[in-house]
Amino acid sequence: MKRVENILVTMGDPAGVSGEVVVKAFAALAKHKTPLVKAIRFLMEKRAARLFVVGDRGVLEQARGITRSRLPVVPVLGLEALADPFAQIALLEGSRINMSQFRYGVPAYGAEQLAYLDRAIALAKRKDLSAIVTGPVNKEAVDKVLPGFLGHTGYLAEKLKAKAERMCFLTPDYLLALQTTHVPLQKVSEGISKSGVAKSIAMLVEAGRRRFGKTLPVAVLGLNPHAGEHGLLGSEEERIIGPAMRHARKLGNPCDGPFPADSFFIDRVRRYRLILAMYHDQGLVAVKPAYPRVSVNVTLGLPVVRTSVDHGSGYDIAGQGKADETSLLSALSAALELIP
Repeated sequence: MKRVENILVTMGDPAGVSGEVVVKAFAALAKHKTPLVKAIRFLMEKRAARLFVVGDRGVLEQARGITRSRLPVVPVLGLEALADPFAQIALLEGSRINMSQFRYGVPAYGAEQLAYLDRAIALAKRKDLSAIVTGPVNKEAVDKVLPGFLGHTGYLAEKLKAKAERMCFLTPDYLLALQTTHVPLQKVSEGISKSGVAKSIAMLVEAGRRRFGKTLPVAVLGLNPHAGEHGLLGSEEERIIGPAMRHARKLGNPCDGPFPADSFFIDRVRRYRLILAMYHDQGLVAVKPAYPRVSVNVTLGLPVVRTSVDHGSGYDIAGQGKADETSLLSALSAALELIP
């Protein structure tokens, strides 16, 4: 019997655009008109994939009204077979928000967001899921119920007992990993070590083999302006990054650099499919403007495929029907491609 691949979408922040994005994405899959949607449907049929959402029925029903969708929200008790996976939104109810008091645009639903994520983690631990596709969370809201929460990546890694994880962004042209993620800029240097950089290079090379079908070199960006100018503008390149790269090469993981980040994305980027940035904005200030709504957040190192939208809760447009579903569809497509 062919293996069934269960994919679970976590709704994310109820007070943001997540409900609308989920409804629009499922409605698009039902219509199968765009090339992206056709590719997703093809992959789902090829992999015998089943698609579910964990979230709040009231929020999704309200989103149906806002987006004028006719696609029904159907609660399910488990990851059961569906007669037509594109005929409804199969919902695992993760919360029951009182809609008479519900408000968009407020960081007030942290417990609900955490509940959706915990449901996905529980299913992943039982090996019932092949992939988790996450909607955006509001860290401020979750931090109120779980102090110290900094985002999906670290939380998933902790709960799924991953030995090492990396936040990456998959674009149509390359896969970019972040050496450090949600840390203050003044603490970035403390988060960069020889072993950590070497591990990131190794993880990117392996991800490149899976994604692109061959061993590719990693372009490593420097931390300091002009990659340190041989120690004049900072010493991390000579003390940490360079030695880590030499160690990586000895282990059979090709890499080039460290390159000055300010000029890398002009021309040199075209020669690489794998990139390692030292901190959050160094990499994402290049990714997000160049690939709006089609870059996908990917976590390497987890025992289950995890992809995510590349946008936030969108409080400024929540409840207005303006949210775009392309990022969620792109994340779903990437998850289907990355399932082993």
